[in-house]
Amino acid sequence: MRSKPRTDADPGRIDLHMHTDRSDGRFPPEDVLARALAGKLDAIAVADHDLPNALRPGMHEGAKHQLRVIAAAEVSGSHLGREFHLLVYFPGEMPADFQEFLRGRARVRANRYDRAVEKLGFADLPVADAAAHAGERSLTRHHLFHALRAGGHVRDMREGFALLGGSGVVPLIELPFVDAIRIARAAGGLTSWAHPSLVDAQAYTPTFVAAGLQGLEGVRPKADRRTRNGLKALAERHDLLLTGGSDWHGWHETQLGMFAVTGERARDFIARLDHAPSPAP
Repeated sequence: MRSKPRTDADPGRIDLHMHTDRSDGRFPPEDVLARALAGKLDAIAVADHDLPNALRPGMHEGAKHQLRVIAAAEVSGSHLGREFHLLVYFPGEMPADFQEFLRGRARVRANRYDRAVEKLGFADLPVADAAAHAGERSLTRHHLFHALRAGGHVRDMREGFALLGGSGVVPLIELPFVDAIRIARAAGGLTSWAHPSLVDAQAYTPTFVAAGLQGLEGVRPKADRRTRNGLKALAERHDLLLTGGSDWHGWHETQLGMFAVTGERARDFIARLDHAPSPAP
């Protein structure tokens, strides 16, 4: 029996954070969609790093299930010398000007990757490809790690990210996080701070709320009880949504659908998303 379409009153099982191989995920967009359908999710947001959405927003069907794809992106910015990530969601199509903004950010990532390769000084590391420099795919520390491991320069992820985290190998994102929030809001996006630590959220949430932040990603698989409760309290104090997602990349055994947001949190998000104001003129 084919599943019935969900409504605002019952959005079902939703996962608002996952990635494809266009950024640092393992599988192409069509495979991610198929896995989400097989996992009986009712709504998903593919939020690749600094890229427009690859899947058409709206309803998609599998053999016995259907789900809604929400246009989304994960935008990187910096605040006080630290890198933070912003999830941006749209109720329908992502506006063309915001898509172009993201492609520009992906091109910046390609240049950042090449600067890191130069600083690492290993002759066998590949530079960013044409697609990355065209803003069609997004290069991250994950890609640098795999290049380092393929060349035998590191043995595992721990060694790789220790190397990449030292001596300023990877340049800091120059876009201020508060500007990322403002740009997303001006485009009509619904914004949520991706996977904040409780310490960072307690320190910076008021500043980011003043810039237009609308949510905290506090419902996620690896968050401990103290973090979940602390983020929930912050969200209530600042009248923010408490969003949730698996941050699924496909590199481990966990399957899409094993984690989902349901009930009040899912209803609040879908209701806010679908009744968001139009982009600023």
